[in-house]
Amino acid sequence: MIFYIIYRYGEIMLFSSISFLVFFLPVILILYYIIPNLFYKNCILFLASLLFYAWGEPKFVFLMLASIIVNYTFGLLIGKNGKHKKLFLIIGIFINLGILFVFKYLGFSVKIIDIFLNALHFKTLTAINLIMPIGISFYTFQELSYLVDVYRNPELAQKNFLNLGLYITFFPQLIAGPIVRYHDINEQISARKVTVDQFADGWERFIVGLSKKVLLANAFASVCDSIYGADYLSYGTYKAWIAAIAYTLQIYYDFSGYSDMAIGLAKMFGFELLENFDYPYSASSITDFWKRWHISLTNFFRDYVYIPLGGNRKGKARTILNRFIVFFTTGLWHGADFNFILWGLAHGTLMITERSIVKPNPDKKPNIFLKIFGHVYTLIFVIFLWVLFRNPIKMSIIQLLKMIGINSSFVTHFQPIYFDELLSPKVDPIFYIFLAVGILFSFPWWRKFNFICKNSTVAKVMNVLKYICLIFLFVLCYANLAGNSYNPFIYFRF
Repeated sequence: MIFYIIYRYGEIMLFSSISFLVFFLPVILILYYIIPNLFYKNCILFLASLLFYAWGEPKFVFLMLASIIVNYTFGLLIGKNGKHKKLFLIIGIFINLGILFVFKYLGFSVKIIDIFLNALHFKTLTAINLIMPIGISFYTFQELSYLVDVYRNPELAQKNFLNLGLYITFFPQLIAGPIVRYHDINEQISARKVTVDQFADGWERFIVGLSKKVLLANAFASVCDSIYGADYLSYGTYKAWIAAIAYTLQIYYDFSGYSDMAIGLAKMFGFELLENFDYPYSASSITDFWKRWHISLTNFFRDYVYIPLGGNRKGKARTILNRFIVFFTTGLWHGADFNFILWGLAHGTLMITERSIVKPNPDKKPNIFLKIFGHVYTLIFVIFLWVLFRNPIKMSIIQLLKMIGINSSFVTHFQPIYFDELLSPKVDPIFYIFLAVGILFSFPWWRKFNFICKNSTVAKVMNVLKYICLIFLFVLCYANLAGNSYNPFIYFRF
């Protein structure tokens, strides 16, 4: 075990890794539960979170600690200085966003400046390529949430450095969310209890999330990467659609799987985190999609950007502008490149168009045909826009044209696709079984069968079957991780 840990050190410790499942999590759980005092439990979690973060990038722990000190200090200043609290809030926000800008957006900004310098035939700047700290977008937003919440309610100012440090670094949601707002969790940090039922619920949720990531998301990632990584002239419309659908399922099962694992882990330590996904591919509109996808991010932008900008209270034109600002920042938050910005603006445009065409009427019974049309159109646009999210703009255009039956080399004229299937990237037939399972479980059909469990006898049988399935899934995940090194992590850019 010791040699294995030394060998693995220097790599990011993912929830879906042997080092986390076999070493890190069991040790932390044992230490956490043998210590009766909540203060020392918080100490264990804080130190464990720093170790978790330092596992792959030790130097960035110092940046995180410095960030905690800054936010702790400005939180106290905002809480104590009624007259100057707005000034301290602005300075605190500026420092947090400044750190995020340097590591995530400075290189992109230089790239934009170079475009203008090239156009004017001036000498370009030296390219800047900084290593971005993992999860910096997530914990920066939590720090902003803390400062704004204290500004709105000075009584929330955290005088205990350990408690604030734990809020910012808490390892279950540190590198992949959900984004936890301070006012949702501050009381749980200082007062919480773990019941056996809560721990069991947490472990079940963790296994479900692990299965999503290891058994489904990784399978979809393998096919998607093999197609997008091949020569784009070697495959046609069918494989382009397979890649797009595979990525659509990959990002859902990867992201929602990590959220499930985070929520489950938090439960095991007595914390209740809010849900982050609610079957977004069952949405009947783009507006509905954003009520179900990455809910913590949507709520963050609503409460800390959209409403402070005026929301929908300052007229139609201002409302449209505010929504464009929110979706521009949503795209930019996901990545420092033009394709992310276009992805965000495209979603914003579709939502604004929906709201201008369809007026909500809760008293009117929805038309079944319009509902079906809404589901279909939403899925098509979501899939198309995931292609833009996944690839640089030029490659995205090639793939989108390919998906509608047009091939373009950006050199020759547009032409119908003719290709030799022998040159096309291969897709394992077993993939189609995963595809069927992935599509099936991306919809909440199982909720309609909850009435079956009202019968006590049936409920007991179902409960036994559930635990058998969970044990089987965990063993399958472990075997998969032990025998397969392919375990992509898509949150580097975030």
